[in-house]
Amino acid sequence: MSRPYDPRAFWTFFKQGFSKWDQTASPLPSQRFLVRAMVDGADAERARTIVELGPGVGVMTKPLLARMQRDAKLFTFEIDEPIHDELVRTVRDPRLHAILGSAEHLKTLLAEHGHEGPVDAVVSSLGMSLIPPEVRDRIMDAVAEVLAPGGVYVQFGYVHTRHFVYSTARGFGGFDYHGFLKARFDRVTRRAVPLNVPPAYVYQARGPRAR
Repeated sequence: MSRPYDPRAFWTFFKQGFSKWDQTASPLPSQRFLVRAMVDGADAERARTIVELGPGVGVMTKPLLARMQRDAKLFTFEIDEPIHDELVRTVRDPRLHAILGSAEHLKTLLAEHGHEGPVDAVVSSLGMSLIPPEVRDRIMDAVAEVLAPGGVYVQFGYVHTRHFVYSTARGFGGFDYHGFLKARFDRVTRRAVPLNVPPAYVYQARGPRAR
């Protein structure tokens, strides 16, 4: 059973968000408008296995589980240990397999946690605009390796990142989420979420291309 979202979890995410800006990309968890659009994009009701990248303290994890079948599985990948610990503490569900590790190693870590074969959906809250390019490429290669034919990759990006991104390691710049995904998938659609703060797009991508 999942515990209600609590102040301790919020405070942990807030602290880690500021102290590790390039890793978490935000001091605040996603809001309900964005969460709903992401979960809708994952086709969670039909999925047997879902991977969630950057689950934080479970703001999106809980709605995914609420939509998933009783015998489905959700594997979360989080690299920040305090945030991972809060996820484990606040989300109690036998379908959840919370993994402390990098999305660069999806296939290996899934196998270590008992899952062999493809997954139906990958839901990503990773701040791709702030991740070093070489790491970003390895993550997307790992996603392509585990995503089932006909599977879906769901990613959100803030509208302003196309023109304005600040990285503590690389300074100011911009990042084109749509172009980034179009170069890696055959089909990419985009849904605006203007009521989120800041406004965001949710991208649904299918048909990963071999690199």
